[in-house]
Amino acid sequence: MKVTAAAIAITGLISSASAQYFSVIAARSASPIHLRELAADAESIWIGKETSAYCPKEVVGKKNCPKGKYTTFAGGDKSLSMGTVVPGGQQVYIDPKCGSVKYTIAHSAAMPEGAIRLGWSLDEGESFGTLSWRRGLLACPVGDADDEVYKIHANIKGVKFSDDCLGFNALTTNQTKASAWQYT
Repeated sequence: MKVTAAAIAITGLISSASAQYFSVIAARSASPIHLRELAADAESIWIGKETSAYCPKEVVGKKNCPKGKYTTFAGGDKSLSMGTVVPGGQQVYIDPKCGSVKYTIAHSAAMPEGAIRLGWSLDEGESFGTLSWRRGLLACPVGDADDEVYKIHANIKGVKFSDDCLGFNALTTNQTKASAWQYT
């Protein structure tokens, strides 16, 4: 039993140590989203919102809690995850009804029926990398135009998006570690 637990712990350390973390900014020249960062909030990905994260300091200790000030991702080879420390991680998926890019809550892999997990790719570049979804990404405005808040969607078949939605390139910059214990 002790050997098995140790093997599991070592495997977990190896897989988290080898994870590639990155942050993302939108690139669409002459638009209100140009060079703005993507942020995790309320189980969705946004431009114009603050990152929302949580860490159980009383359980893991304050020094072991990432700051959670910005959003990181991991993966990008077919599937995508949030850049978190929480056991089990948080998976990124696309809502099949509306195309919204979302993520699972911590400690759960639950997704809506028909959720789309695959189709992501990450290409490294000299200054920036590029995160892509097979049919493109869109930033759709939410609320007043003055708010400059945009919800991120994947361009999926069968969903009609507003003409106000903006297609964009997702530029990545490598990060050395996960930026949050978990996103909320």
